[in-house]
Amino acid sequence: MKTKLLLLVVLVVVALSVDAQKGDEKQFKIGAGVLLGLPVGDITSKASIALGVDLLGEYAVAPKIALTLSAGYSDWAKKSGVNGNWGFIPIFAGGKYYFTDQIYGSFQAGLSFWADGTKCEFAFAPGVGYKISDKFDLLLKYQSQSNVRWSTSFFGLRAGYSF
Repeated sequence: MKTKLLLLVVLVVVALSVDAQKGDEKQFKIGAGVLLGLPVGDITSKASIALGVDLLGEYAVAPKIALTLSAGYSDWAKKSGVNGNWGFIPIFAGGKYYFTDQIYGSFQAGLSFWADGTKCEFAFAPGVGYKISDKFDLLLKYQSQSNVRWSTSFFGLRAGYSF
């Protein structure tokens, strides 16, 4: 758990200390987001919705390409009769490709740590986003984490604010 918190702190420190400029456009951005997800696959019999928050760092490496790093916390709203803590901490690295100034594709992969410390699973999240403005964007994504016997997947909508 200490390692996860350390990674989150490093992401925040790096994001707040970098202020490189590329013309009028920032080369590095950090943002916070909220997530609402609907379960698919194995998890649908046990959970009704996923709710989460995250921090996302974005570093522009070319006019249409950016690298991303994110960390957050999400939890499943369990159906009645289901017990246990189902919170998870996804830590992802990935990228964005801007098709236009407003529409982008996103892909992230990494590890998802269960909040109770019992599991760590490979996870990935492809998506399509829309920049409403320089500060606000929406991302429709599919996120899946799995192990040998089980997968927890959802289609989600992330609303983000960039600083």
